[in-house]
Amino acid sequence: MLSIRNIAALGFMTFAMYLGAGNLIFPPFLGFQSGEHFVSGMAGFLLTGVGLPALALVMVALVRGSDNLTAVLPRPLATSFWVMVFVVIGPAFVVPRAITVAYQFCLAPFFGDDFLLPFTVIFCLLTIFFALHPGKLIDSLGKCLTPLLVVILAVLVTAALVSPAGEPLVAQGPYVTGALAEGLTQGYMTMDALGSIGFGWIIFRAIQSMGVSCPRATAKYTLMAALMYAVAMTVVYIALAYVGSTSAYLGTAFTNGGDILTAFTCYHFGNAGTVLLGVVMVLACLTTAIGVTTAGSEFYSRTFSRVPYRAAVWVAMALAGLVANIGLEQLLAITLPAVVALHPVAIALLLIAPLRKHIASAWVLAVMATALGFAVLDAVHILGIMPSAADQALSAWLPLYGYFAGWLVPTLIVLAVGLVASRQRAYMANVGQCYR
Repeated sequence: MLSIRNIAALGFMTFAMYLGAGNLIFPPFLGFQSGEHFVSGMAGFLLTGVGLPALALVMVALVRGSDNLTAVLPRPLATSFWVMVFVVIGPAFVVPRAITVAYQFCLAPFFGDDFLLPFTVIFCLLTIFFALHPGKLIDSLGKCLTPLLVVILAVLVTAALVSPAGEPLVAQGPYVTGALAEGLTQGYMTMDALGSIGFGWIIFRAIQSMGVSCPRATAKYTLMAALMYAVAMTVVYIALAYVGSTSAYLGTAFTNGGDILTAFTCYHFGNAGTVLLGVVMVLACLTTAIGVTTAGSEFYSRTFSRVPYRAAVWVAMALAGLVANIGLEQLLAITLPAVVALHPVAIALLLIAPLRKHIASAWVLAVMATALGFAVLDAVHILGIMPSAADQALSAWLPLYGYFAGWLVPTLIVLAVGLVASRQRAYMANVGQCYR
């Protein structure tokens, strides 16, 4: 049985892996734009931005491990899915973006792009240092880096409470008439549910490293980690959104939450605020990079016998550093559609997980194919390259297409049909046996 201190550290570790730079930038802009509709916009954001990832962790706990989520798929398809997930949330997308975002907030205000390469080297070496000791990840993240990050965030939020930089403006853009729907969309677009199924590998390993071997106990502590993550992230999101909603005196031409946070810290702390925000962003990006690198390397070493864990860590970070310095923009243009398409597939797996004993394997493949097919349409829509005639037709006939979730209703329909058909087939088989 784990001590309260170790359980708290597990929760901090889980929270830290999710709290990347993107999670810090989304809420202030929502708070700034939502105006008088702050509550409904934030409620929608929390439902999908926190609820979906937490639900994913719950499902991982129920099936007792991330790898069991894909047990319903043929092995080649399952392996291909995990490889794509860990490539996308690792060296091809998340980690290079973490490096460049951390640099933009830390050193770019003072030195431009001149020191990106040495910054990348230091960032990658720090990530490698922590990732090479996965058994100590709770100590590294849960007991060291995360508390420091939380303290700095608390300083920023206290400044907003004590000395707000303005009253909330009137609602802007889509928040004027559809704050709840826009909040749901923005929360969904964090795509943290995709990270959840990867982070499940780390959480299970971390729990086992503390001496817990019973599968039921491991699942229980994973559920506790999911609950602590959900509570902590909800508090952070609301606090950061409040910072955005009380920043009217700082300007009205903001285009993203990063601009708001930069203006806010400069307003309250001057040049020291730029440094403070830089530290926050570096810590947030570093903890996320450690998490996804550890998860991916765990997968590669367990799945491919000839790939040692340490080698996987070094290769992943070398590739991430290379991408961050010479080809991030081009690669993001290629990988963003993959991220958008993989997210619905991952959620479809989560929907199937508790029902996998009641649905035939052929229907599982049909559900996955449906999710992927309509997810491609959503990806084309998000990228803004959908032909206008097709865009109008899909907007009129495909539910939730306008919210970049056109895959959901068709996938649920196929899942429901598959459950009914599988149950009917099982019933007929039982009847046939009775007459023999």
